[in-house]
Amino acid sequence: MLLCCCAVTLSGRDIDLEKHVKKYWTRWHNRQVEVADGDKRWPLTPELKRKRLDHYKSALSKFAPHIVEETYLIDRAFNWKKGTYLGILRFGARNIKIVPDVPKPPHECTSWVAMDNLTGGKEIIIHKNRDSRGRPVAILRRAVPGKHAWIGNGPQYGLSPSQGINDRGVVVMMNAGDALPEAENSQYGFGVFLMCRIMLEEAGTAKEAVELLKKIIYSNSHTHVECGSIWFIGDFRNVYIVEHSNRKVVAKKVNSGFIARANAFHYPEMQIYSLRNYNSLIAHSRREFAVRDYLVNTQWRNNGVITPLDIAASSRINKVDGDPKCYPPCGKSTISASTFTIDKEYPEYLSSMYTVFASPASSCYLPVPMTLKEIPEEILDGSLSMRSFELMDKKLPILPADKLAVLEKRLYERHAAAIEKARKLLRTSKSHTVQADVAKILNDAFAENFKDLQATVAASR
Repeated sequence: MLLCCCAVTLSGRDIDLEKHVKKYWTRWHNRQVEVADGDKRWPLTPELKRKRLDHYKSALSKFAPHIVEETYLIDRAFNWKKGTYLGILRFGARNIKIVPDVPKPPHECTSWVAMDNLTGGKEIIIHKNRDSRGRPVAILRRAVPGKHAWIGNGPQYGLSPSQGINDRGVVVMMNAGDALPEAENSQYGFGVFLMCRIMLEEAGTAKEAVELLKKIIYSNSHTHVECGSIWFIGDFRNVYIVEHSNRKVVAKKVNSGFIARANAFHYPEMQIYSLRNYNSLIAHSRREFAVRDYLVNTQWRNNGVITPLDIAASSRINKVDGDPKCYPPCGKSTISASTFTIDKEYPEYLSSMYTVFASPASSCYLPVPMTLKEIPEEILDGSLSMRSFELMDKKLPILPADKLAVLEKRLYERHAAAIEKARKLLRTSKSHTVQADVAKILNDAFAENFKDLQATVAASR
């Protein structure tokens, strides 16, 4: 194993937070904002609301005090009363209409991992299809001084990713788990996006991230409303799948092969708390098997390797054979997907994210290197995402299937060639500028890929 001991490439300057929110959080502009009361099923008295917010602030001060200070900066940016955004993080906001307003979908995320014995030995691949209603979707990147920098995919109107990878090559992503009989007790702590960010910023290994997750849970600092959570947490050494409620955490390593999770617990230690019924458990198992069947039986057995291109194809499975009523991995409310490759040799430099900005059915996967510091304006301002959502709502692809396959193959091969060029440089160069040289190789490939994506899609209109 060859690892670089020099500074990692993600840890450049952080975003100008006040400038960022003023420019890109347009839904907050010129609005009279009040903190909401949380879930209507358990009405809050003013005193109970204050106690829960105090608990939330105390927990955040313990695990990520810099984020508390960030919330106050956002208050200043929008001229809100101090503490308003902290309350919004905990309870949501009144008078803020989601644009566009869409029905709340069923929550049917699916995640999976292909270990290095299935990928040719060079990398571990972890993927998530995410169902939700948050629009638009953007690449999020932070490099807070003194913390691990990270890059990920998530809501444009936020500072925490739904999944991401940090400057040590640690991947963190989350699925919802089973319905559990302890919903009201979960109304105190962090949402899962914030937990994802905290683990990415604080943990240099997957093991450290799992231990931090346990501390958050056991300090009563987690909330996922009425269900538990399932996390995929990995680095180049170890991948863990963690299932938990608000009171119990079970973490187990993935040693080899392929594993998928829909929104259902697998560990017997957690299944005893589940309220899931027979039919829903079968449906989730069928969704998991649909992905496994394609990737293992169709791709790996025939080709001897699983690649990010195979993952892209599996993320677009829109029906479950033999069960037309079963919600598929790529359903009508799947709003984003991201594939993370953890490089086994140089995880801090050559790991990558492949991401779409709406449903995989209506988007193109864009390879994103960990070295990327300048994110294109069309991604940051949400315009790329919203064009893809317009196609998603009309049930249209971004390109005909044959042309999309050619484009994604071209983007993948250009990115992969840049990685191998950078790998050769890392192995052979003793220059003190190797970090900048590697970043230039990968960032130039990204710029060419983004230009190619834009031009190809524009030519098809």
